[in-house]
Amino acid sequence: MRLPYRILIADGEVNPAVARRLENSRAEFPALHIEHIRHPDDTGLTGFFTRMSDALARVQTPYAMVAANDDFLGPAGIERALDFLDENTDYICARGHHLTFSVYAGLHNSYGGIRGKLNRLYLHGDVTDVTADTAAERVRQGGMCSAVYYAVFRTEALLTIWRDIAEIDFTDLMLHESFFALKTVTLGKVHTDRTAITYYGQAETGISYQPTRDWAKHLLRSRFTSDAHALIKHIAVSAANGDSEASVIAEEVREMLTADFRSFLTTNYGLPARIKRGMHQKWPRLVRRLRSRPRFFSVRRERAAVLSQLKKAGATQKDLLRVRQELNVVESALSPEAFAEYTAPFLSMPDAPDFEANSRIKNPEGIV
Repeated sequence: MRLPYRILIADGEVNPAVARRLENSRAEFPALHIEHIRHPDDTGLTGFFTRMSDALARVQTPYAMVAANDDFLGPAGIERALDFLDENTDYICARGHHLTFSVYAGLHNSYGGIRGKLNRLYLHGDVTDVTADTAAERVRQGGMCSAVYYAVFRTEALLTIWRDIAEIDFTDLMLHESFFALKTVTLGKVHTDRTAITYYGQAETGISYQPTRDWAKHLLRSRFTSDAHALIKHIAVSAANGDSEASVIAEEVREMLTADFRSFLTTNYGLPARIKRGMHQKWPRLVRRLRSRPRFFSVRRERAAVLSQLKKAGATQKDLLRVRQELNVVESALSPEAFAEYTAPFLSMPDAPDFEANSRIKNPEGIV
């Protein structure tokens, strides 16, 4: 894609072979501007939060966005977001749709399901515009908009968010994501362009979302409750104009978190979820086959539905053509042939990474 943006890779699990290639990026990737930072290996969330805060402090451009290392960017949508922020100084961030996709990796699911043909895709349902003039009203209007995580931000605002996250040092990833969404709207307005896609997120390749873990054990071994109280207090103070308003906002945020986690627990620990986990334990091979089955006819309809949704929102034929091209690039990059060609230089090195083993682990986030 030859992205014209400066790319900063905040590496929290350094492999020497990969690092050398990235640090020689001028020769390896002459069309790109890449800076690779070697951070200590992440041994927990504290290292991740510190790494992100440190990385953003190094960003020299007026705008920045976060990108996970198993996802893809939408350059056409990003350009529109940048233009919007240039013209609207009261907005803190802008984005297009977040499209989620997964691939058909074959029955053997080699390389952790990372490569293969597009097998499912859909647009993230949250396309909220947050336009209220006061922070308190924006908290009520924006709520728990998780898709803002991958928006294009004014760099100073994004750095502020990550510094606050590192200071609180959450022990739960979902709480940190909730804080991110709420803190964003305390800083300014949020724009969503319904005619564009700024981010293509690959599903089923990460570790952030762990619905099968024992939540009772997690609650006892983490600071979940105290972290939640810290989140509520911070957002209330940030959004309020006084102590009386802060207490009202705190209660509203508490209700938002309650509803959000009640929905999470029902979805992942209710009767249907328990039945599914029981089936997976009893017939693991059958369940894996069903979950990874090819859906090539269905995905064509889903692709057409995505384009239709963008068109109804006002996307031009030129806009739709660029989305088609971006989807084609994503699928081409994840094809077994392209993946093998890309990894070949690494695999020939004596200290090469074990891609098949490491592909099951998602080093949480990098920075663009």
